[in-house]
Amino acid sequence: MRKRIKTMLSAFLAASMLASVLAVSAVPASAVDAEVEAPLTVKATSNYFPTTENKYYGLSDFEDENGDVFVTVEYKLFADEKYLINIDVGEFTYDPDVLEWSEDYNKFMLDQNSVLDFFPFAAEYNRGIGVVHKTDEGRIVANYSSIRPAAWAYEEDGSAATVVRAVFKVLDREAGVTTVNCSVKYLALCDESEPTPHVQHQIVDNGTVNDLGLGETLSTVISPEAQEASDIIGKVTCNDSVTVNDATELQRYFAEMTDLDLSSKEMLIRADANRDGKITIRDVTQIQRYVSELIDTL
Repeated sequence: MRKRIKTMLSAFLAASMLASVLAVSAVPASAVDAEVEAPLTVKATSNYFPTTENKYYGLSDFEDENGDVFVTVEYKLFADEKYLINIDVGEFTYDPDVLEWSEDYNKFMLDQNSVLDFFPFAAEYNRGIGVVHKTDEGRIVANYSSIRPAAWAYEEDGSAATVVRAVFKVLDREAGVTTVNCSVKYLALCDESEPTPHVQHQIVDNGTVNDLGLGETLSTVISPEAQEASDIIGKVTCNDSVTVNDATELQRYFAEMTDLDLSSKEMLIRADANRDGKITIRDVTQIQRYVSELIDTL
């Protein structure tokens, strides 16, 4: 019975694909070749912190008043029973052809003083000393040291505190994928119960992060938040789920029987079911395959 149903689904899909090809034969090339703005994937990696990536489908939506787009990468610590004593960033690297780091982007005014915010503990919490030693193109070397026993590794409300923060201007919006990496040379923590935590600290190498229960307390965040394109791909009719109606609506568009606003970035994302950056008959086929359960995801 299952084999018969699958055969019937395949036959239905083949007939639908043939109908789609016939319907699209009279469509102007300009309609078929509607372009989706190429996404930029920003990935943050580290030997301590977990890998995180955000995909931006419409960077123009994030432009400031000067037309520039900035991305912030943050490495966070949730160790709320520990004090952060020291973090040595052996190398913080990025692709200078895609992203630009400048002190101008990474400073803020604090009590009428311009403060570098690479180590927010020092800059924002006024705890310890953070020093950026070297800023070669595509590479930063920096170190944070605490000179106070109460060098909190968490904020007072119990949420995570940012250990390292870097703000980048996006230079190449068509790079595809770009990676920022925070290579930590060593990280020193101490239990908050220690009477002299600045002396009785413990160096945590990346091999013992999980042993100390810190593996789940480290986080990497990239902001602004990426658009959740995966939540809308294939939903051409803008309903809560992907159905055969979405494939039909896209077929009707190709046959010039309905209007889809493909000047809308959101609609382009919805219609680009196979994620190849173009709206073509292949997107109809991809939706049909998904609805027929021949593929698991769009």
